[in-house]
Amino acid sequence: MTTTRVMSLVLAVGATLPSALTAQARPNFSGTWKFASSAPANYPGSNGWGVPSPIVVLAQTAAELTIESGQFGANPMKVVYKLDGSDTIWEAPSSSQSGSTAIVKWRTKASWDGNRLVLYTWNTALNQMRDIISLADGRLTIVRATEQPGPSTNATLTYSRGS
Repeated sequence: MTTTRVMSLVLAVGATLPSALTAQARPNFSGTWKFASSAPANYPGSNGWGVPSPIVVLAQTAAELTIESGQFGANPMKVVYKLDGSDTIWEAPSSSQSGSTAIVKWRTKASWDGNRLVLYTWNTALNQMRDIISLADGRLTIVRATEQPGPSTNATLTYSRGS
């Protein structure tokens, strides 16, 4: 084999290796997770938007991540994020703090940042949330930023594996 061919082969393998390593580094977030802590402590969310759920159930496939949140009591909310970066749009009833209900349009989007997954959620009530989720030492960490009419909030939420 000539030196040129050897160099071409080394370059070809070197060019494909980083993408293979990146694909392997992406974690699977599937599981039932119980709220453990927040920073700041006792993080309340912002007027009901972004409040930490005591339990979240994540189901991940190669195509999407589905999060079921128990923060809404008898009516858990399921949110789907497509892992190819495309939007998911749907409508669902929503209740205000005054007790009135309306149909709200929701939009979600996800993108990978190395081994972290960045989740974007918007709704027609002018609420926006960005969650950056990661796994380390058997714990799920969510770095959350919320915006809505009124105050914005930021927090780091930690979840441990539940049963």
